[in-house]
Amino acid sequence: MQSKKRSVKRIFAILMTVILSMSLWAFQVPIAHASGVKSDSNYKGHNSWNQLTTSNGLAAAIYSVGQGKMTRYQRHIYSHVDENSTTPNFMWDSYFGYGVNGGKATWLNSVPVDTAKYVNGTNIVKSTQHNDGLKFDSYYFTPFSGKNQYQSSLLVMLVRVTNNSKTDKNVSVFSNQNMHLGTDYGTANEQTTHNQKGNYIKEFNSKNGSLAIYKNLNLAGEHYETGLSGSESNPWADATNNGKLNDQIVSQGNDITTGFENRTNQLSVGKSKWYGVIIGLNEDGNESHLSSDVLANAQIALSSTPEALLKQEEDWWTKWHRTEKMPAGLSAQEQQVYRQSTAVLKMSQSRETGASNGQVLASLIPGEWSIAWARDGNYSIQALIASGHYQEARAALQFFFDAQMKKTEDASGENYYQKNFIESTDKGAPTYGLGVKLSNNYLISVCRYFGNGTEESDWNNNGPNIEFDGWGLFLWSVDQYVRATGDTQFLKSNHLSNWNKLTKQDADLLIELIQPENGLIQPDSSIWEEHWTPFNVLKTAPSRQQFAYTNITAYQGLKSAANLAKLMGKDQLEKKYSKAASSIKDAVKKQLVVPENGYRTIASSLERKGDSVYQNDASTVEAINFGMVNPKSNLASGMIKAYNQNLRILTGSTPGYKRDQDGDLYDSREWGFIDLRIAGALSKMGRNSEAKTLLNWMTSQATNNYNLIPELLDYNTQDYAGSVPMGGFGSGSYILGINDYYHQQKK
Repeated sequence: MQSKKRSVKRIFAILMTVILSMSLWAFQVPIAHASGVKSDSNYKGHNSWNQLTTSNGLAAAIYSVGQGKMTRYQRHIYSHVDENSTTPNFMWDSYFGYGVNGGKATWLNSVPVDTAKYVNGTNIVKSTQHNDGLKFDSYYFTPFSGKNQYQSSLLVMLVRVTNNSKTDKNVSVFSNQNMHLGTDYGTANEQTTHNQKGNYIKEFNSKNGSLAIYKNLNLAGEHYETGLSGSESNPWADATNNGKLNDQIVSQGNDITTGFENRTNQLSVGKSKWYGVIIGLNEDGNESHLSSDVLANAQIALSSTPEALLKQEEDWWTKWHRTEKMPAGLSAQEQQVYRQSTAVLKMSQSRETGASNGQVLASLIPGEWSIAWARDGNYSIQALIASGHYQEARAALQFFFDAQMKKTEDASGENYYQKNFIESTDKGAPTYGLGVKLSNNYLISVCRYFGNGTEESDWNNNGPNIEFDGWGLFLWSVDQYVRATGDTQFLKSNHLSNWNKLTKQDADLLIELIQPENGLIQPDSSIWEEHWTPFNVLKTAPSRQQFAYTNITAYQGLKSAANLAKLMGKDQLEKKYSKAASSIKDAVKKQLVVPENGYRTIASSLERKGDSVYQNDASTVEAINFGMVNPKSNLASGMIKAYNQNLRILTGSTPGYKRDQDGDLYDSREWGFIDLRIAGALSKMGRNSEAKTLLNWMTSQATNNYNLIPELLDYNTQDYAGSVPMGGFGSGSYILGINDYYHQQKK
């Protein structure tokens, strides 16, 4: 998994680090060791998150519970299309309001939110508010359902108003939308018109192509208005001061807001009415395409009621979950978290046509890691397979097969990082070349991918991140997919293109990376993204090392490649890959197994081996999960003892773990991924009570935080921290942990 300390742009990384640092609690160094995972499972989570993301693989938006309004809306789910662009947030805010008996408007962003949640297992955000004897149930989603011929970005906002008072009321319902479509991707030089034929408001910028279409979904007493934010006449001001909109349009100005009104609809006691808006968004200025998609989706609401759009979306999700695999025996809470976790993975996968199709992000917005890491993506794929969502898993795998690696600037067609760092014989700074000549261009990114499916790796003063663990994880994912589905045709498609890539550009290269002197994979940046300067130069972390985790994933990958070779009838390849996997297993046990306090464990790396202050790293738990270490062995038990003595969180009230002993705040916070992978290992070891304690802990936290799994938990308070919601290292690892535990109960 990514170090999560580096973003795509160095300036952006610095800014995010400053912002994060200002909001974090102080880190405290533990002064005592825990004896083991607590057996009591009565941990109670608490709410510490207040932003709910909706995504449909095309667009993403955020509802702020604390502010009672939508605060973000962007055209792509990923953060960067390519190295020269950043996906902008076009929304300042958007929310509903109301007036009673022709009175002045009260805006719902000023009314406390009583409850907020996801409609379980969906991308539909629901909030409930009460005021003046009225109940407001608001729903926000980017639709998977309906018609979207041009793959437009669409955001549906609905509100059901219920009269809970003792008298009939005449209720006006308002909406206020402030999008920033200016030439500066802010407020400059925005334009608006009212399209009479389609009866919608168009906001646009003719210079940069930004375009939004606003469509009211209830025509009863409809009025509209656009105006300059902060002026005396705009939708917010006229509704607030006069209780009505004036059907006027401002043609051009800075920071234009738009609004709709449904004026004085009678609402009897105990009765409800539905209202809503669709906001369509694109950046190509094509009004014909965008309006076609907006109006096609609005029609179902206009021909019946806006509630029909909600029902349509709920039905889509019900159908999607119908094939879902969930182990028997889950508690009601676990079922809800499991179902929301699969929904998060669905939301995290790009549905755009073209090169981005199938990629799965490490996190959704507002999480910082809304970019496709190779490592996180493979854990997401494993969770999709485990939960029976094979179509999504196949698309994610095909994305990896089709993605384009960063190339050198000459016409050679060589992979950039391969030529300049892996194969380079320049051992000096800043190159620190490995000098390992590979027989082919590698297939899987050494770090991550931009939205357009091209390779990217972040840099700092210690060079790029070059990671080999994704190569083994991808082989594991393909193997698990083929085993689960029997879809060997996936490997044989395009004249065996996928199979040839898998063997010649992945499995074979892993073998070529084995260092002859010690049998381990060559040093790399690995799971925590330690960058490229060697350990023997820095004498500390972060630095390039021969990490246990990379070797464990290489072992699993080559074992998986052997399984696939057997299915393909390639006997010689099966023997080759099996032999290589066994050799790595032997090397790990010979080179990295160390004594510690009367038991044995696996050191984090060859370079840290024997240093008890730093040698423990919870990512080595995958040696148990992948079968490199027998779960019933003394070594497996020793590894858990090492984690309990060196990596347990000792402040607050948690049974959880930090990731390693490197000591900075990021490393030393509690990691949801680590808790859940250790839970999986404990299940395989038959230590069910300890495994269930960790699962119960994460389930309790998620239950109190909209069924979302975070990247991190605060060291002292256990508040959610880092990126939320997480994909493979959050929702994905929860699905895997649940499956590990409940499948073991059947044995």
